[in-house]
Amino acid sequence: MDPIGRRPVALHTPPQPAKAEPRPAANTVQTPSNPQTVGHTQKSGFEAPGVKAAQAPVGTWRAPADSELGKVINGMLERLKQCDIKIKGDTPESLFRRAILDNKHVSNEQLLAISKVSLEQLDSGPETRQKVLAKVPNARELPVHKFTVAMLSAATGIDAQKLSEACPDLGLTGAPGTPLLYAAKTERMQRSTALHDFTDYLRGAGIKGLNKAVWGVENRVLSAAVSALGGGRY
Repeated sequence: MDPIGRRPVALHTPPQPAKAEPRPAANTVQTPSNPQTVGHTQKSGFEAPGVKAAQAPVGTWRAPADSELGKVINGMLERLKQCDIKIKGDTPESLFRRAILDNKHVSNEQLLAISKVSLEQLDSGPETRQKVLAKVPNARELPVHKFTVAMLSAATGIDAQKLSEACPDLGLTGAPGTPLLYAAKTERMQRSTALHDFTDYLRGAGIKGLNKAVWGVENRVLSAAVSALGGGRY
């Protein structure tokens, strides 16, 4: 009787494949969704390394990425990415990288000091603002002004709008209170002015040696002349 008792079990086994047939169908339903999930993962994977790759030089050239200086530089670069205005082929980020960050004459101590500069240290003052806007009423609307503000704002962490309000002369060629104050027409002069304003305003805020590091001379007038002539150490 035992062998006969086993036969029903054997007879029931053939129908089981029929029950198993829906299972492949269930698998086929799940399969199309898997490629979509993988596709999204691959996109995220490509984007994330791209961001890290852009930040990698920060950790190797100046300081480890997790150091105080590394974090300061990363913050500067992240803010610089927010402005895509181009002058003579440069964005604020590319000019900052080439002239400041990759400039061996600019010290790590200067970079740390720049990050701590306050709006009060850069403020042009009410009299200067009045003179500037009397000569160049649309000063704050000029691309070179926005470019310079973006660069200086990113380096210091000061709000760009507040910096623009306080210093409408940023990006203008010449000096307030003199006959020589105008918006340069050529992009070469605009870019040169933007960079010189960046270094010279920070010099005025107490960052000593920055003009010399970039232009080869610390004096405000002489460094401006070097800038206008297309010179520099970057």
